[in-house]
Amino acid sequence: MINKTEESRITYNKIAYEYDTSREGRYTRFHINELVNTINLREDNVVLDVACGNGTLLGELSKKANIQANGIDISENMIQAAKMRYPNMNFEVKPCYPLEWSNESIDIITICCAFHHFDNPQGFVNECRRVLKKNGEVYIAEPNFGAVMRFLANKFWFSFSKSGDVRIYSKKELEEIFSNYGFKSVQVYGKEKGLFLKAKK
Repeated sequence: MINKTEESRITYNKIAYEYDTSREGRYTRFHINELVNTINLREDNVVLDVACGNGTLLGELSKKANIQANGIDISENMIQAAKMRYPNMNFEVKPCYPLEWSNESIDIITICCAFHHFDNPQGFVNECRRVLKKNGEVYIAEPNFGAVMRFLANKFWFSFSKSGDVRIYSKKELEEIFSNYGFKSVQVYGKEKGLFLKAKK
């Protein structure tokens, strides 16, 4: 039986080279723009974009500051597309858990419209705490579903879907996951079709 991680890999390998014009790519653009507008960057920040896709978020962030941009994704085709678009950035095919980075080596971690694909969210959050430097920050963008749609998706749709979705989170759930695993100053807000989190180590 194929697990959710493998479903995600297959799904995104199929749409990698046409991602920007795909339905999902157009949907994600709003979330990318909001993250770019809200992330606090300093020169030479080490940034890790988890589930980076074709590298668009890192590409936009690099326009704001001279960052050390790193992206990981389980989709080989997405990473290939990212390397083609941004040859001066570091992109690798790697899982979100465990993170293959040393302790306290990252300034900022970003996850755009991918956290709901993670089958071990608590493990991932622990890994974020491990690899982030003191006062390092995590920024997450997620779909903002109402309570009824969220219930239907989590209870029924994702059981049959083959796209790798695991769970859509509420504002409260996202906040609790990071607060319960030792992050301080956890802020979550909804804006139109997006749910956005900022958490400081």
